[in-house]
Amino acid sequence: MSARQPGFSLLEGLLALAVGLMLLAAASQVFVSAVQAWRLQGVVAQLQEDARLALQRMAQDIRMAGMFGCLRLDDDSFEDPAAASAFATPLLITQGGQRLSLIVGQLPGSGSRPEWTVLTDCRSWVQVKAGVQPGDQQTLALPVSRVTYTLRAARLQREARGTPQPLIDNVLSLHATRVPMAAGERVDVRLVLFDRHHAIEQHHAISVALRNRLPAP
Repeated sequence: MSARQPGFSLLEGLLALAVGLMLLAAASQVFVSAVQAWRLQGVVAQLQEDARLALQRMAQDIRMAGMFGCLRLDDDSFEDPAAASAFATPLLITQGGQRLSLIVGQLPGSGSRPEWTVLTDCRSWVQVKAGVQPGDQQTLALPVSRVTYTLRAARLQREARGTPQPLIDNVLSLHATRVPMAAGERVDVRLVLFDRHHAIEQHHAISVALRNRLPAP
């Protein structure tokens, strides 16, 4: 009778190889799932951040709508009838809520060139002139511009002085609504973002109280 040979038989080797391949496949599956989950979380977080930044920018402009200085404007305050018409509708929602146009007072340091400047002594006179106008110790100069938010080809754009600037992509819908309240008004803005590659849809909304009394729509 021959002595038993030490080591693995061919069958044992094949079995060990099969088990190893199964473990490797399972580990690979776990790794792929982890990578996909990580990517998905990144997409979700990016969409949320994009929506937050866009809504914050829109809210800032909405709050500044109709901020034209310390005196009431009338027809004699304007050199250009077109400017008077624009100032008469400082907040305009069209295209079923998908287009929001605002006439806003610019914050200091905004860096953009205004369409108009409101000049006033805050006591007896006020005048609206085109472009940039300087003030002095007796005259307050308030820069004012028109900004428009629109949705084009899944991209939310902010347009100023006829130049559109992209804010965020992957926008499925934009809807703005002017809502009366017991004291004043507010604007509700809703954004729906969608990532086609991962089939992720997010709904975001913000309500902004109007700081200035605006003409009725």
